[in-house]
Amino acid sequence: MKIRISPLVILLGFAAILSSCENEKAAQEKLQKEVLDAHDVVMARMDELNEDQLQLDQLRNNFKNLNNVDTASLGLSIDSAKSELSKADEAMMQWMHNFNPDYTGMSHQQVIDYLAQQRKGIDSVKVLFDQSLSRSKAIIQKHK
Repeated sequence: MKIRISPLVILLGFAAILSSCENEKAAQEKLQKEVLDAHDVVMARMDELNEDQLQLDQLRNNFKNLNNVDTASLGLSIDSAKSELSKADEAMMQWMHNFNPDYTGMSHQQVIDYLAQQRKGIDSVKVLFDQSLSRSKAIIQKHK
């Protein structure tokens, strides 16, 4: 008994495979765009982070001009805030150093898993930025 497969069935099979590959590529590109967009949001705040570090340094240098302030306590708060800003900056630099957009030799699922991990990583960096900038701004505003 001979089984005959029509050319239409073969063509539909190829179309389904091609469509699947295109969907996988689209999903990968979408996730990579999300990761890079999240990176860009954090990166745009680097100047703000550096500016807050400078303002905290100026505040520390101007202790003598502050009235009715516990300078020891303020000094500790400034040091702690600067440390948090430095940790956020370091986390960003480490994330950027470790991110590798070359997926050569990786399966689609490995790429998706890698990008999902990178998304979590950059989201954690964003949280560090948000927290450290919020704290530094509170100190700066209070003692302007």
